[in-house]
Amino acid sequence: MSDKFVAIQIGAASFIDEGTDKVLDILAERGGVNQLFLATPTWTRGTGGRQLPGHPIPDHGVQEYDLDWVGGNYATVHPEFYGNTVLGSIGRAPEHPGYDMLEDVIPKAKALGMGSYAWIEESNYAQALRDYPNFPKLLEVDLWGRPTLHTCFNNPDYRNWHLSIVEDYAKSYDLDGIAWCSERPGPLNLAIQKPVEAGELGCFCTHCQQIGRNLGINVERAREGMGAVLAWNQKTSSGEKDPDGAFTSFWRILLRYPEVLAWQNLWTQSQRQMYADIYGVAKACKQDLQVGWHVYHNISFSPFYRADQDYAELAKVSDFLKIVIYNNCAGPRFFTWVTSICRTLFADATPAEVYPLMLKLLNLDEGEFDDLSQIGFSADYVKRETARAKAGVEGTGTKIYSGIDIDIPVGMKEEYDLTSGDNLTRCTRDSVRDATAAAFSGGADGVVLSRKYSEMRLDNLSGAGDAVRNA
Repeated sequence: MSDKFVAIQIGAASFIDEGTDKVLDILAERGGVNQLFLATPTWTRGTGGRQLPGHPIPDHGVQEYDLDWVGGNYATVHPEFYGNTVLGSIGRAPEHPGYDMLEDVIPKAKALGMGSYAWIEESNYAQALRDYPNFPKLLEVDLWGRPTLHTCFNNPDYRNWHLSIVEDYAKSYDLDGIAWCSERPGPLNLAIQKPVEAGELGCFCTHCQQIGRNLGINVERAREGMGAVLAWNQKTSSGEKDPDGAFTSFWRILLRYPEVLAWQNLWTQSQRQMYADIYGVAKACKQDLQVGWHVYHNISFSPFYRADQDYAELAKVSDFLKIVIYNNCAGPRFFTWVTSICRTLFADATPAEVYPLMLKLLNLDEGEFDDLSQIGFSADYVKRETARAKAGVEGTGTKIYSGIDIDIPVGMKEEYDLTSGDNLTRCTRDSVRDATAAAFSGGADGVVLSRKYSEMRLDNLSGAGDAVRNA
């Protein structure tokens, strides 16, 4: 087994469908895998369940979709850890209520020399979470004091619920680490990059307001300024032209209401405080438990989100960072991101005009804009983004694990605003090999094969193993 850190994200469905021992052997032999990111709890198709319905089922596992999949906790509930939150204990996943993935997999993996991490995805938007009693008490509040559809990091009950999950897993199982995922960019980043609704520009709950006042922010000015941002966003994204241009009119709002930037920073710091709390609780339970964060794909696409997510700051509360550098699906995703921001901040330019500017700002070197959905990003993108992340945490001791995509579905209109078709970019064994090798060439301390084993073709998984064995 390789001495390099080679992890894979995997859910309970794969072990149940194919058998734990068989799956572990496949992962080691095909992908050179020696670490498992076990998806629990999860309420999203990105990490839980079988293949995303509508996409080709891979050459392993049960050959049908689990259309009624809901998700939840795939481990045993220990109620004694959940007394300090109105949500109570985390609910068991209804698909396999008697199955404890951590109890089943961890000892078998350890016998093979594999480590096990609890891969915890926030999934704050999931319908199954909304069915929890008291869930409305955890929500962000919009400009008019109405609860939104998203949870608030500063709500004590929401924070304590996640800390309870971490304590439960850390004390109840022989885990090697915790990997936590939150794919939220904050209100101002959302308003810049896409059309938004009022409920996406929070949070103005009593907890956030008090923190804002403690920081010296004029809360009413922040609310008024965010209202101006909302009006600008909705006017611009509807196609109405401002005589001074979309970018200038947005910048004018920031000059008039610097509190808007302060409020975005408050939101970001609140998310980071959640990281700090999780890190502290995990270490208090088990000092050598490795704790880190999934940094989602906008870190490559948005200079605004990139400024928000300072690697050096994240390193203060991290043993590792899993950086999403999914090069195959990066093409379609960046195509969509550029197209979307041309409805808002850059509404006076075309996507083809904005794309070269974004490449310069983000230090990317990729193909022509119209070709992105067909060619993805290069393996060299993986190397450069890995090296940038390594430079960002230099001297901190924080490890960088590059996220490598294997057969992540592309082409669904709901996700990428692209039309399905055979001309869309697809992974191959060689492309996965090259991306994995590029990550190590860029200085990666390890890789995380993503998004989940249940959507990967075995030959493409073998591409990662080819790179690992030759590294």
